[in-house]
Amino acid sequence: MALYQMRQRDPLVDANTQAMLERRARELIGVALIFVALVFTVMLGSYSPEDPGWMVATDQPVQNWLGRIGAAIGSTLMIIAGKGAWALPLILLAWGVRFITHRGADRAMGRIVFALIAVAMCSVFAATHIPGEGWPHSFGLGGLFGDTVLGAMLGVAAVKASFGLTILWLMTGIAALGMMLFVTGFDAEELHNLRQMALVLSVLGYSQVMLWAGRGTAGAATLAVSMQERQRQRQRRCAGPARGTAARRRSHRGPRRRPRQRDCRRRGAARLARGAGRNPP
Repeated sequence: MALYQMRQRDPLVDANTQAMLERRARELIGVALIFVALVFTVMLGSYSPEDPGWMVATDQPVQNWLGRIGAAIGSTLMIIAGKGAWALPLILLAWGVRFITHRGADRAMGRIVFALIAVAMCSVFAATHIPGEGWPHSFGLGGLFGDTVLGAMLGVAAVKASFGLTILWLMTGIAALGMMLFVTGFDAEELHNLRQMALVLSVLGYSQVMLWAGRGTAGAATLAVSMQERQRQRQRRCAGPARGTAARRRSHRGPRRRPRQRDCRRRGAARLARGAGRNPP
């Protein structure tokens, strides 16, 4: 039986075109992620505790910009995670920028699966802060999840509540920052570049502050010198009329009289001369 070699079909597109299409597809994914990040930002930014949701039943009109769906999702996120829910749009925005710029997009699947852990760490870190007067809920800034985890950690720690809260604030802050850097796709090289950039920016900021301080010192010195010069001019102006008045007074008085002691000496010498003329030797 004869064997016939089958001719392989040519691909529909060449390798360059296929690479170009893959790049455009990643860029479209990045645009979609940035759009979703903006949607979450608007949803959380326009959140109102009076909006109806899955955990809130009210007849008040919806104030969320995305309507009832946005109010329901935003209310759920804020009640569960509190301010830690803002980590979601940050993560989506970071990966959207990475897909558009083609920097580290291949690390997306291995990193983004830990996004919920990063949101949880941010929620616990937010719970360590004291709510302000504008916070409308009875729970803390970390939502119900953050308050629950923070209370459990404070109960386990055998220290005072204030000291333990400070230690947990530091620990959860470092952990949340590390998780956010990991989830958003940073590697060792990018962290090194980020550290160098932060160092350069700090040096530039310090030099700018010192430059402003030097300008302020030079300006203060110039101002002091100008004030001293003005004071001297005022003194000269005031001393000019006084000298003229003293000169006019001296001219009205006439010539000065000779000292009284000289007159007495001359009178004594004249008396001696007269006495010597009357009594010759």
